[in-house]
Amino acid sequence: MECGNDGEGETSVRTLITGAGGFVGRGLLRRLAESRRSGDVIIATDLAFEETVPASGIHYRAGSIADPAHLQSLLSEPVDRVFHFATVAGVQQSDFALGKSVNLDATIALLDLLSLQEVPARLIYSSSVGVFGRPFPAVVDDDTLPAPPWSYGTHKLVCEYLITDYARAGRVDGLALRFPGIVARPEGSQTMLSAFINNLFYAARDRRDFMLPLGAEDGTWLMSLRRCLDNVSLAAELDGATLPARRAWTLPALFVTMRELVDALAETYGTRVRDCISFAPVEAVQQLFATVPLRAPGAEALGLRSDATALDLVRNVVAENPALAPRRGAGGQGADR
Repeated sequence: MECGNDGEGETSVRTLITGAGGFVGRGLLRRLAESRRSGDVIIATDLAFEETVPASGIHYRAGSIADPAHLQSLLSEPVDRVFHFATVAGVQQSDFALGKSVNLDATIALLDLLSLQEVPARLIYSSSVGVFGRPFPAVVDDDTLPAPPWSYGTHKLVCEYLITDYARAGRVDGLALRFPGIVARPEGSQTMLSAFINNLFYAARDRRDFMLPLGAEDGTWLMSLRRCLDNVSLAAELDGATLPARRAWTLPALFVTMRELVDALAETYGTRVRDCISFAPVEAVQQLFATVPLRAPGAEALGLRSDATALDLVRNVVAENPALAPRRGAGGQGADR
């Protein structure tokens, strides 16, 4: 594949982002726009775009990747990188046919189209910790057998195996990353089953009463959007020749209890936050989100990282989302404490 030249001796890069209108996709698009060089092209596709990044070189293409004609049009020219984030989320999995068409069939079609390129593209695929079944062992690590209990996780796992196989065959230079819960999405977002954790951040910011459907000592796997984008960006630059045969890795998410998370929010937004948050465990929610410690040595060996602590997580969330900045009179400098 021959790419254009930006006029300064550097080869331009052509990037495709699927799911570019989603939470992680929008964040990556903003980051790539900030670092974009003259001549680089970014193709952003999703069903629709609520907001766009005002930058040159970004081409917005509304449509479904489950539509073969739309997918072929996105790859009418070879691409260097693909960030494949388009998905039908777990909360929508009551529609089996829709989930299969987007999460599985369209990913296979994407892999086949990328296989036609002369030079394999680097593919970063957003898999999910939803590939793991229940009950968990004492610790989940790289040797834990995936056993997805639902269609969403099953489709993600199948795509992981396919990406590893296409990479082995030299057709795509792919890497699948198992995302944990990425926080904090816009308030009221219901696209993910973990929406209550995102809403907790906004309730803490406003010091509103909020009832968590998990117990204080229940822990779950979380990662800030900032750390997620750091990891995705790093994965895109890894030397494919040095990567192991295995091409699917669990991101080293932070295992944090709800008490630790509330304490970190109180450190950020004021001690009254603790009076506003109550714990009312719901068994069905606990079965999905109350987890055990996570170990990800394979991803860490590649340089991928988690947020360091609950407070580090909260600070990274706030830094990436100005809407979550502490209101006047709250926060960690002694005010309202």
